[in-house]
Amino acid sequence: MNTQKALAEFITFGEQRDEAISVIVSSPADSNKTHYTLSTEVLIDVLKRCLSNEIDLDDLELWANVIESRDDIDCAEHEGFIYALSNSEQMGELNHQKLAQIVALVKV
Repeated sequence: MNTQKALAEFITFGEQRDEAISVIVSSPADSNKTHYTLSTEVLIDVLKRCLSNEIDLDDLELWANVIESRDDIDCAEHEGFIYALSNSEQMGELNHQKLAQIVALVKV
């Protein structure tokens, strides 16, 4: 699995997510090349899956931290949401109510 496929699997919480994590950890973030762009559709899907308890809140926070820290992931369109999800110490503990508010804001 190459880095681009690994990032796509990780970001979409795909079935090969564990293998993708291994690839991501072993490959440096290439700031000269975007391997994945976070779309509104993917962001909403992940948030809704978390609201339905398919994805754990702690996993969502880790997910957002990885997205925020990788230079090869373009999340500029959703930078504020990713920041809110990955920084519970500044934004307050993440819960389903806050997540529902974020989903509503993303859809606007």
